Amino acid sequence: MEIPNLATSEKAGGRSTRRTLARTVFSRELALATLTIFTIFIFWILYPTSFANFRNFSAILRNLAFEGILAIGMMIMLIGGNFDLSVGSMASMIGVVTGALMKMWNWPVPLAIATGLLMAALGGFLNGFIVAKVRVNALITTLGTMGIFQGIALLIGGPGITFLPESFSRFGQAQFLGLQSPVWVLIVLAILAHYSMAHTRFFRQFYYLGSNPKAAHLSGMNVEGLQIFSFVLMGLLAGLAGIVYASRIATATSTVGVGAELQAITAVILGGASLAGGRGTIWGAMIGVFFMGLMKNVLIISRFSSEWQGIVLGGVLVIAVAVDSIVNRKCVP
Repeated sequence: MEIPNLATSEKAGGRSTRRTLARTVFSRELALATLTIFTIFIFWILYPTSFANFRNFSAILRNLAFEGILAIGMMIMLIGGNFDLSVGSMASMIGVVTGALMKMWNWPVPLAIATGLLMAALGGFLNGFIVAKVRVNALITTLGTMGIFQGIALLIGGPGITFLPESFSRFGQAQFLGLQSPVWVLIVLAILAHYSMAHTRFFRQFYYLGSNPKAAHLSGMNVEGLQIFSFVLMGLLAGLAGIVYASRIATATSTVGVGAELQAITAVILGGASLAGGRGTIWGAMIGVFFMGLMKNVLIISRFSSEWQGIVLGGVLVIAVAVDSIVNRKCVP
């Protein structure tokens, strides 16, 4: 049997990827963007004072920065055919570890942040190694490490570590053009991730990997290496999200990431990703994150209790996955 040439596969795969991206942009992403604009328009009319103002929209952006950073990594993982359920616990653990290094052991802020990010990368590597090399299912692997990371966060930080150094919190609370720095971190990361996924050969490999792992292997791609890399990148982004959040509120909270993994997965599926892999864009993930943040804001303004918020957001996840399943079945020849 002839082994596919990587250059030929790259050229053919590039055309296929561009067609896939075009279909995504003009279907699910466009539909979600239209729905988001329609929702804004409706609640602009219903709540002209409390909803339709810059202060409220900046609050929406500020509150979604945490999930947005996670969603970037989750989109890349889902495109490559994997996912990570430990990201919320990872964010909690790294935020607490970084806070403890600064508050309890008086480490310099840059060294504490670097150590936290190194731990995040090692945690991601652990997930990736178990999935790619040991070949344990990603669901089981990341469910297990989710419990480990959350336990470490609670052991070190208890309910949380407060009054972090001012030099640390100053960054998270700084503002530019009316938006806090976590929002700008998200914007910069989204631009870099979009460019990488759309224009660099290395990151475009994730589309081929997610579409057909066996064909990707036969074409010469380092499938296991790509899988491990995606988990390491996801770990780094989760750690960064935890550090940025702790900097914004000047507190390292042990439970900040509880449920964040499901919100990130919901956002990226809404934004065009598929649980089957091989499809999605970073901008789609950002639209999904903004829609989720908008829904939370609308529920709060409408004075729904937190229980109802959980019900609505959980329903959105079920509907998003159901739509993805229907679309995948229709795409099968």
